[in-house]
Amino acid sequence: MKSRLPIIAGAALFAIALASASAPALAQTVTGTVNLTGNVQGRCSVVSAGGAASSSFTGTIALGTLDEADGTLAPGFETSASASPNGTSVTSRVVCTSASVALAIAADSLANGTRGTAPASGYSNEIDYTAEMQVALASGGNSAVTFSTATGATSSSSANVGRLAASGNNVTVKAYGFATKGSSSNLLVAGSYASTITVNIQPAA
Repeated sequence: MKSRLPIIAGAALFAIALASASAPALAQTVTGTVNLTGNVQGRCSVVSAGGAASSSFTGTIALGTLDEADGTLAPGFETSASASPNGTSVTSRVVCTSASVALAIAADSLANGTRGTAPASGYSNEIDYTAEMQVALASGGNSAVTFSTATGATSSSSANVGRLAASGNNVTVKAYGFATKGSSSNLLVAGSYASTITVNIQPAA
């Protein structure tokens, strides 16, 4: 009897070849690119010690007794300067994201009652001074903008500076260089004296 093995083997090989031909081809490599976008607004915010952000800060520079025994302005007010201002300066931390920051400051005279009207000959109810806002810079050092009430200017003094220091209290507002309006020999009228310093910090255009 003749063997059927060669025929069977051939059929098996044919079946394997047919199965291989019908199998799907392997998938090719696929690549993709996904882009992420976002933005940071140019802004300035006051950040308190607790981390909360707001759009303003406030404080008081308490000057105490302004006159000496003879009724004139005490010498310590007249000789004060930026390096040795009167009272305790007000400090704050301001966070600005922009590369350049615009500073502005304005103030009115330290006055008791109506400004611009002398109470009597030889007396005064107004004291002029210099208001200053000093900022610490990220590049190191400080920059400042000042306003003198003696000039009678109605607009604020301004300046553009670089990035503010990122941490700690980086803004200081101070007052110094006081002078009795009219004459240093004028007697100061008794009463409470007050003034307001207004500062503005914003991203530079």
